[in-house]
Amino acid sequence: MKNVLKGILGLVAVLTAILLFNAYNLGDVRPLGGPAKLMNINIQKAVDRLSGGIKIPTISQMNSDKIDYTQFLDFNRYLRREFPKVFNTLESYTINKHSLILKWGGIQPLKKPILLMAHMDVVPIDEQSLDQWTFPPFSGTADEEIIWGRGTMDCKGNLFAIMESVDQLIANGHQPAQTIYIAFGHDEEIGGNEGAKKSAEYFRKNGIDFDFILDEGGGITSGKSFGIEKAVAFVAVSEKGYMTLELVAKGTGGHSSMPGKETTIGILANAITKLQANPLPARLEGPTKYMFKAIGAEMKLLPRIIMGNQWLFEGLIERIFSSSPAGSAVIRTTTAPTIISGGIKDNVIPAQARAMVNFRIIPGDTPESIVDMVREIVDDPRVEIKHPEGQFGREPAPVSDPTADQFKFLSRNIYEVFPSAVVVPGISPGGTDTKHFLDLSPNIYRFSGIGRTDDSDLKRVHGIDERIGIKAYEKGIQFYIHLIESLRQDQ
Repeated sequence: MKNVLKGILGLVAVLTAILLFNAYNLGDVRPLGGPAKLMNINIQKAVDRLSGGIKIPTISQMNSDKIDYTQFLDFNRYLRREFPKVFNTLESYTINKHSLILKWGGIQPLKKPILLMAHMDVVPIDEQSLDQWTFPPFSGTADEEIIWGRGTMDCKGNLFAIMESVDQLIANGHQPAQTIYIAFGHDEEIGGNEGAKKSAEYFRKNGIDFDFILDEGGGITSGKSFGIEKAVAFVAVSEKGYMTLELVAKGTGGHSSMPGKETTIGILANAITKLQANPLPARLEGPTKYMFKAIGAEMKLLPRIIMGNQWLFEGLIERIFSSSPAGSAVIRTTTAPTIISGGIKDNVIPAQARAMVNFRIIPGDTPESIVDMVREIVDDPRVEIKHPEGQFGREPAPVSDPTADQFKFLSRNIYEVFPSAVVVPGISPGGTDTKHFLDLSPNIYRFSGIGRTDDSDLKRVHGIDERIGIKAYEKGIQFYIHLIESLRQDQ
């Protein structure tokens, strides 16, 4: 008995040692070195220029006949007028009438270039929400602390921060080490097929690929939602795929006074209930694994042990993250019924009812595997499951290696500009224009150097009272300046 007890205690000791070793082996991903000395800029001038850009309503519409393309022409003219040094120094190319490519030649033209991206289009305004805006959405109002208006966060703030950084560096006589390309699309909000896609075709045609690509998609945010106290610099190294499926229930219609045991609406409702009651499998791998390692290194002992030992605590981690919408989106392909229709009169049972269900696909799943899982969950021959006409889904983006030198370079620059934040690689739940550039670099990152004023700002993207803080905007400009300067320092 004594030997058995000793054996058990020995196993406990070994297990404890393994758990602690793995917890502390998460390591500190923060590079050596302190904060950078950031360049002083004329922030008032920068605010005025962004404010003027917000006033131009470059609105994308799914129905292209409703798009006012004169606004995009005006926006391009505005950029040329406000940044003459940039357009006099860099080569510029108009792509498909409205998108823009800029080329800033480097002192080492044989080295692979980098690509900085943003988009000039914005989403429409819900007319019924206008009275809820603090200032009119296209007023570009700026007070002492905030710049208000549609596009400040998504994505004219980034666009103007890139332009301001290049303008400032040109004024200081700077020339980058490797060539820098800048690409501004004009239809990202509706898929990028006429803007970013055409720009990517231009690069392919000219045999140009990139050391790394940096677009929107991540950013500086509170660490609370990640379970840590420090701010998080979230860098998306992949983005979810996208697919919508149409569910169609067919049956016998008739008068509502003599309904059958089940109606088409009831059959469809049951199918949707099954999908929502059976979330798709969690995947604690790929970018999710990298994210857990980064945030785990910043946690207190107990959660650090859990994050450092996923082999043992995978089920617990899954339950914790599944308890919130944001957490669930991190670890699995999400299921969201978005449109439902059936019936035209309150006393008539429809012969058909249909619903649209949207899926954001995590790496490891595919559109084909999702269709198979949905059919297995619904398990009802009366419900047809199909792709809407012409829509077959998009695969998740390849995962860019967060141990690559290019990611380390980006991380170091983030730490030097935002020393109180922790860099966290992960996956973007939404799509960006980078989906058109996936074959042009193995190192594609989605990160904005413009931080949020507070946690509520995330809801303002595409919503009411979109805004950015002036101090955050200034830091964003300084981030791009420092990033470009660092290309020379790394030679």
